[in-house]
Amino acid sequence: MRQTIGFVFAVVMAIVAAGCGGMTGTNTPSPTPAPTPGATPSASSLTHIIVVVMQNRSFDNLFSKFPGAAGAAPGSPGFTQVDAKGATVSPTLLPNVTQDDLPHLRGNLLKMVNGGLMDKFAFFNGDVSMGFYDNTLPGMSTLWGWAQQFALADNFFASAIGDAPSNQLYLVAAQDPNGGFSFQPFFGPCTTPPTASAGYTFPHVGDQLQSKGLTWAWYHENLFKCGEYVPQENPFQFFTDAHAAPNLKDFNQLTADLTSGNFPSVAFMQPAPRNSMHPNTGVPASDGITWLDGFIKQVQASPIANNYAIVVIWDSSGGWYDHVPPPVMDAEGLGPRVPMMVISPFAKKNYISHVQMDDVSVLKFIQKIFNLGSLNPRNDASNDISDMFQF
Repeated sequence: MRQTIGFVFAVVMAIVAAGCGGMTGTNTPSPTPAPTPGATPSASSLTHIIVVVMQNRSFDNLFSKFPGAAGAAPGSPGFTQVDAKGATVSPTLLPNVTQDDLPHLRGNLLKMVNGGLMDKFAFFNGDVSMGFYDNTLPGMSTLWGWAQQFALADNFFASAIGDAPSNQLYLVAAQDPNGGFSFQPFFGPCTTPPTASAGYTFPHVGDQLQSKGLTWAWYHENLFKCGEYVPQENPFQFFTDAHAAPNLKDFNQLTADLTSGNFPSVAFMQPAPRNSMHPNTGVPASDGITWLDGFIKQVQASPIANNYAIVVIWDSSGGWYDHVPPPVMDAEGLGPRVPMMVISPFAKKNYISHVQMDDVSVLKFIQKIFNLGSLNPRNDASNDISDMFQF
C-alpha cells in the first residue's frame, strides 16, 4: 500500500516490558513453550530466520483489544465515521470470523485513509470494515496466546499503500518499480494481465545471501498450481535470476527440509489464501490461525528449535479500519498499520514493541544478522526489528 499521506505519526521509541498484561475472554491456550537459550541470548545463535506472510488484516482488526496494545478508542482518528447511508458507525466486535473480502487496492486505500484522517472506511467499505475480533471468537485466543507469550509490534506498517506484490517486493528488495499498483510477474506460470513489462534485475535479499554462501528459500503452498496459486504474492517470480530457481519450493518440501539438518538460513512462507487469514466467502479466519499454530509447533519440534526466529507479518490491511495515520516515508507509503509478531527463543517475552517498523524492517534485520549490507536508500530509511529481541 503506498502514497504520501498528510499525517506523520510520531515514532514512540519507549520500550514497555511486559506490556500485554492479563488476557481477557476465556479458553486462552498455552502455546507450546519454545526452548529457551542461556541467560544471555546472543545474535550469533540465531541461524534461521523464517518470515511468514499472512494476508489482509489491519492491526485494529485483530489486536485492537489486546491488553496493552495501541488499539482504537473514542477520540482516535476515524473512531466515529459516517457510512454511505449517512449512519454513524464506530468499531464493533464482529459476530464471527468468516468475512468476505473487502476492496483494498491502492486507490481504495487512499480514499479510506483520506489524507491521514482515517475516516472513510465505513463510507467506502461498509460498516463491516469497522469490525474487530477479540479472543472470545474461535481461534483468536490461539493467536493472542502466541502474541502474549512472545513479542507483538503495534507500530508496524505496510511499506506501501497497495496490494500484492508491493509489500512483498519491499520485504525482499526494499523497492517496488510499479508504484504500489497491483500487477503480476512478467514470467509465468499462472499469470494474467496486467503483468510487469520485463523481468526485474535489481538486487534482492536472495542475491545477497547467495553471495555470502548462505541459503534461502521461498516456500509457497500450491506453488505453480494454476487456479490455487496467486503469482503476485511470490515476489521472486518477478526476478530474472530467481523466477525459476530451485529456491522456490512447494510446501510439500517443508517437512523434509526442516528435519534434514539443512534448513535454509532464511526462509519465507506463503500459505494459500485459505490458510493465510485472507478474508474470503465461507473461509473462517480461524483456518489461518490453525495453520499458523501448527507451523510454529512444527518448527519448535524440529532440529532448529534452539536457533530460529519466526517473524509473522500481514502483507496489507486489506481494507479494514485502523486508527493510526500511516507515517510518510516516500511517495508510496507507508501504508496502514498491520500486525507483526516474533516467535523465537530469543524474542522478548510478553512484550509489545512501539518502535516504528515496516516490511523493510524485516529485511533490514535479516541483513543485520547475516552481515549483508543495504540494498538501497529506502532500505536504510527503516528501523529494523531488533526491539523484538532480547539481544
